[in-house]
Amino acid sequence: MSAAPSPHAPPPLNFVPVTTPEQLAVVAALAHEIWYEYYVPLIGRAQVDYMVEKFQNVPAMQTQIAQGYEYFLVQRQDTTDKVSDIGYCAVQEQPGRVMFLSKFYLHHAARGSGTGRRCMEFIEGLARRRELSLLWLTVNKGNPAVQAYQRLGFRIAADLVMDIGGGFVMDDYRMEKAL
Repeated sequence: MSAAPSPHAPPPLNFVPVTTPEQLAVVAALAHEIWYEYYVPLIGRAQVDYMVEKFQNVPAMQTQIAQGYEYFLVQRQDTTDKVSDIGYCAVQEQPGRVMFLSKFYLHHAARGSGTGRRCMEFIEGLARRRELSLLWLTVNKGNPAVQAYQRLGFRIAADLVMDIGGGFVMDDYRMEKAL
């Protein structure tokens, strides 16, 4: 006989591979909401407008998927079995047994509750099952997530300043974690 789940157990998370136009539309809508809520104070509305239009929309995601990126919709299941879309991530396996974590975004209601850690466990598990040895990502130098990534075992490997067009640059850290 199995025990009933603890009333304090975190709600189950589902990581759904994004393969349909409908799922891509959900991810694009989440991107729009998350980016305007989180990044406007960090990098300004003009750069968010540019980046959402250029990188966080259905055609851009379709192009990335054609280039080998894998998108996952993050869903949370509540006590009534209602499923909510709370974020998304995208990874790309690269030469040298490396995985690039290209996108990792959570809705504000999902932050600060251990959801990010659980998502990272999924991503790391995916990389380990593929026998990859390194996970890397880029993050804005002023983003509080830098400290969260450090708590998850990432280290700052490089300073990156990348011209992304439109008169904008990304002033990031490259962070890495050996697996």
